[in-house]
Order: sequence, then structure tokens, then C-alpha cells
Amino acid sequence: MIFSLQRRFLLLLLLPVALILLAVGFTGWFFARSFLLDQWVDTTRVKLEKVAHQINMQLNEKLDLINLISKANDLPTGGVTQAFLVQQLIEKEGVRFVDIEVPEGADDGLSIGKDPKDYGSGIVEGLYTMELCGDFGFCAPIMDPGALDRSLRIVKILGHGDSGPMKRLVVRISFDSFLNPIREMGVWGGNSACLVTSTGQFLAHTDKAIADRKRLGDNGDPFEIRLLDQIRHKDFGTLLGEGHPPDVVAGFHKIPSLNWYIVVFSSGSEVLEPVRQFRNYYALAGFACLAVILLLIRLTTRRVGRSIAEISAAAEKVEGGDYSEKLPVDGTDEIGQLNRSFNHMIEGLKQRDLIEHTFGRYVDKKVAKELMSRPEALRLGGEKRTVTIMMSDIRNFTGLSEKLQPEDVIKLLNRYFARMIAVIEHYKGIIVDFYGDSILVFFNGLEADVPARAMDAVRCALEMQHEMRSFNKEKRSSKLPVLQMGIGVHTGEVIVGNIGTESRAKYGIVGADVNLTDRIQATASAGKVVISEKTYEMIADQLNVSLEFNACLKGVEDQKQLYEIDSVEDNNAENSENPEN
Repeated sequence: MIFSLQRRFLLLLLLPVALILLAVGFTGWFFARSFLLDQWVDTTRVKLEKVAHQINMQLNEKLDLINLISKANDLPTGGVTQAFLVQQLIEKEGVRFVDIEVPEGADDGLSIGKDPKDYGSGIVEGLYTMELCGDFGFCAPIMDPGALDRSLRIVKILGHGDSGPMKRLVVRISFDSFLNPIREMGVWGGNSACLVTSTGQFLAHTDKAIADRKRLGDNGDPFEIRLLDQIRHKDFGTLLGEGHPPDVVAGFHKIPSLNWYIVVFSSGSEVLEPVRQFRNYYALAGFACLAVILLLIRLTTRRVGRSIAEISAAAEKVEGGDYSEKLPVDGTDEIGQLNRSFNHMIEGLKQRDLIEHTFGRYVDKKVAKELMSRPEALRLGGEKRTVTIMMSDIRNFTGLSEKLQPEDVIKLLNRYFARMIAVIEHYKGIIVDFYGDSILVFFNGLEADVPARAMDAVRCALEMQHEMRSFNKEKRSSKLPVLQMGIGVHTGEVIVGNIGTESRAKYGIVGADVNLTDRIQATASAGKVVISEKTYEMIADQLNVSLEFNACLKGVEDQKQLYEIDSVEDNNAENSENPEN
């Protein structure tokens, strides 16, 4: 039972909470994932735009010096000025080699390199060669994927054909220097970035794993092929890989004035690392919440289960008739109220059983409680008291019962007794016993007015006869025999009290006047009420007597004056007049 209660709590409380937590967690994870991806897209765009701007500024700074070198070629002191400007250019970040080539036979050429390993002539083609056409414009670039020198080669023609020998300025710039702004920002640590052309050719990259590759998508990777397609159509964009979370995410941005793109690759798991942490922390918090709820359920159901077990054990004792068990009432909650109500129920059952055992089932409960409020009424033994006794009997019932089936006899008697008991209880009569088809009743209270109770007995007898006539009318359609009843009423001194033993006692009366009442009842004709002279003397002024006669009663030496009562004078009393009159 306790385990069943726990299971119900688990089903009705823990499961909904778990489902709610799961739904909230999934919804939170979904929105957090979308938020972080959107945030990554926005952040990547801003940062790539900033990096592209810095790369463009670096390149423009070098182009400014290249243009100044070109203009110095026409100055009288052009050689000295060019040498100074070339020195300034070679000191710029990423510039590896500067060469001013002159026609054969000229002696004012200039060649400066940062590294002795650099090629000593601008004739050697670089990976990417661009020739300046004007101050900042480029002619069609030349891409040589097989070039040994993985650098940007910028070529600028110095002078004019009509002003002297034409020279050519060749500048080599490391592509890796263009990635330094990305490294300096330090926002893509652990991921990779690269410079590519609009056709996807790699110019530079930070990932050594792709050092031998020439272009995006040359490995057949669907993600890179999709990315290259995006680059061909957009200046900026992002792309998510497959999976949830995506295995890889990428962003790209075009560098102004160049047909180059900065491409950044990031791991989807790293981008969504906060979501993963949120998921883990939320799962831990959810499990902790469920554990607390489970603990509370265990503690609650254990107390409830213990209380129910105590109630169940006490109920088993009550079922066996043991009312000694009382439950502890140590709280004001529902459990305490339940225990308190159970104790009240036990007291009620104990009182009910005491009433039934002491007074029988057919004593009015108000009368029984009145008697039980007097301790002397419950003690074994009794005391002499003047009471009014009434006894009824169905005439010729033995002969009638022989004509009916046993079950019909019992059914008829039960219906008859039900009607009579209701009348007796109305007048607060105490039913002593049933003797076959006879009923023995007495009317008394511990401090009762004897004449008043005698009047109640006569009224009760008259109403019982009236109820018998109604009963006969109702059963005419069922073709059952008509019942006739005689009633005798007598007032006398008897012993009233508990008769029997401690284990089985009954509240009743004993004495010669009980037998005398039985003899008086025997003199009553069918449908009549006969009372004794002693009862008559108490209430004579309220009675209408239809017959006064003397009778010799069995077991009684002297004749007794008896009275057949037709009705009572009290018009306020219920059924005080005979309906036949």
C-alpha cells in the first residue's frame, strides 16, 4: 500500500515535473542554440569586416609608398629619394623584397631584401602577381599555383618612355602578414582562417593541415563546395555544416578593392560550447531538483504510509470489536485531522455498540443517550420504579402463519414490526423484547412524570392500532391476510435496569406487573386497546372509554377492573381520535 502510494506520487508529481523540466530544458537549449548561432554570425561579420578593413589599410599603406617611389623617379634627386622610400617600404610589415629593375647597361638599379634566402630578382614569378595600372588600380592579376615563392608580387612601371629608360618596381609581400590582424584579434583561437580568391584559390592559411592544398573544394568536401558557391555570389556570408550542433561553421568577407576573401572556419561544438555547458548544468540542476522532489515524496509518503498503516491496524481491531486503540493526534494537518476523526468514529461506534448491547436496536437514540448520560442506568442490576408497560399481540397469527410460506411469514412480520417500531420510537417507548409476534414496551425516564408517560403509552397504543388499519389497507392488493392486534397497557412497579452479565447485558424490566400486562393484553379484542384500573385512575379525565369490564386474569386471585379505550380527549395529540369515529 505504501509502495503503491509512492508510485502514485511518482507518477502524478515526479513525472510531470520531469516532463516540464525536459520541455523547458529543450526549449531553452533550442533558443540558446539559435541565439548563439545568430550571435556568432553577427560577431563574425563585424570582426571579419574589421579585419578586411585592416588588411585593406595595410595594402593601401604599401601602395602609397609604391606610388611615391614611382613619382620620385622624375625628380632630379630621384635616386636618393627612391632609395629612402624603398627603405621605408621594406620596413613595412610583410614586405620581403623590393627590387627596382633597370634596362640592360643601366647602373642605377636597386634591390633590397629582408631575408638572404629571398629571390634576388623580381623576374621570379610569385604565387599571385598584380601590376599597378595607375595609382591604385590593378591590371588583370596573374595566379601561378605552381610558383615556388608563395607571396604577393606587385609590379609597377617607373617613368615614361620619352623621359629616359623605363624601370620596373617589384615588391614581394608575404601573404601570411595579411592574416596577422586575425591572429592579433585572438577571437578564433583553436580554429582556422585563410585568404582565398573569388575562385577559391588559397593565398594563405593558418591551418597546417591544408598546407598542400591549392583551392577550396579540391578535396570534394560538400561543405567547402557550398562555401565556394556562396563566395562567388556574396561579399559576406555564413554557412552551417551538417548535424545538431553543426560539425563546422564558416564565415567569409570580401576585402575592399581586391578580389580576395577572408574565410574563417570554426568548430560548431566550440561555437556552441556555452550551450553544451548550459545543457550539462541544467541537467545537473534538473537531476538535483528531481532528487529533492523524490526525497520529499519519500519523506511525505513514509509519514502518510505510517499513518495509514496505523489507521489500518486500528481499523482491524475495531472490526474485531476492540475499541481500545486510539491514534495519536500530534498535528494540525490533514493526517492529524484524519486521526482525530478516526478517534471520534471509534467513540461513536463504542457508544452505538453500547446502546445496542444495553438497550437493543429498537430504542430511540435520544432516549438511549438520555439514559446513558446517567451512570446508574448502565450499572448491572436495577431499581424499583413505577413505569407504564404496553404489550401488543397479533390475534390468531399462528393459524395465519400455517397458511403462508416461511419466507412470506418473515417478510410480513418484518413489515409489521417496522411500522410499529416507528410509532413506539415516536413516543419514546423503550422496546424490551419481541416475543414471536408480540412486542413488550415500557415508558419511563429516570425523572419521568409517570401520568404523562402513561398518557404517552395510551396514545402510542391507539396510534399503533391506527397504523395497523393502514397497513391492512396497503396489503390488500397483495392478497395477504388481514392482521388484527390487541394491546394491553398497565402501570405498575417493576425493576428497571441492566439485566445479564458484564459481557452480555440488556436494559429491561422484570416483575409481576410485566406478567399482569400480558394478561390484560389477552383480554383485548382485535383492534382494541385495554388498560388497567391503575393506569385509568392517573389519566381518566383525558380518556374516552368505550367499555368498562371486570376480568379474571390467569395467575391473579382477584378480578381486575379493565377499560377499553376508544380515544383520548387531548385534541393536540397526534392521532388522538379513533379514525373510525
